[in-house]
Amino acid sequence: MTACLAYSTGDPAGSGIAEALLSMLSSRPLRVAGAAAAYELPELRAVLAAFEADVLYFEFLDETCEADFYLVLSRHSSEARVRSLTVHHPGNPLREARAGGRPLELPPSNPVLAKRLLVGLARRAGRLEGFSVTYEATHHGPSSLRRPVTFVEIGSSAEEWRLEAAHAVVAEAVVEALTDSGGGYEVAVGVGGNHYAPLFTRRALEGDEAYGHIIANYALKSLDDPRLVAAVVREACLKSMAPTQKIVAEDKLRRSWREALAEVARELKLQLELA
Repeated sequence: MTACLAYSTGDPAGSGIAEALLSMLSSRPLRVAGAAAAYELPELRAVLAAFEADVLYFEFLDETCEADFYLVLSRHSSEARVRSLTVHHPGNPLREARAGGRPLELPPSNPVLAKRLLVGLARRAGRLEGFSVTYEATHHGPSSLRRPVTFVEIGSSAEEWRLEAAHAVVAEAVVEALTDSGGGYEVAVGVGGNHYAPLFTRRALEGDEAYGHIIANYALKSLDDPRLVAAVVREACLKSMAPTQKIVAEDKLRRSWREALAEVARELKLQLELA
């Protein structure tokens, strides 16, 4: 499998992670269409590419990067300014597109890579003062990519984005995730909870579950109609680099939404677990 590691030149977090990777690994400059700079990373079987566009609008990656999947190195923004290292898949499981992409559209997820990143970040987070490690729910663009795409991010303000120690931690986790040959994960889609997905983060860190798309409560409220909830969760299950085996949902969901999830589970022959 080959990877394209992509970042924005205007993003200090993504640029810092990229610089840390280049300092750790052998590299060769190469040309990638539309890229401001690009390097081959033979040890990772990957290309590292910088683009001037913001990461929310990386809809062009299918045309510019010849790779099996994408990993976007990025900043994470939060008004709460919580120090964090986050992993998530992009897409818009909402009636509206608030930050890039198109409404009701999800690109393929990469649950195994996201799991490895989450575990690798958690293993190293103790080197950084006050940082949490968490999945985020599926949100923002790009949403139209045909190949799997995952984001790894440093949050949540300019102070953290420029922190070299955080760049190093994320770079090390990326190298480990891309060279890890382990497996045996139980691939899941998460439904419910808040944006930072504490239930699914805990289950992934403590057990064998690897999450692809995570559909938060605010997305369910945007969808509202159980038929639309079923359609989005069905797409989340089908758009996964590794076959989805189960749906894990918060047991506090509306009854009509739980029934919609049960319908999807029956149709796709998946396990439905309420937690």
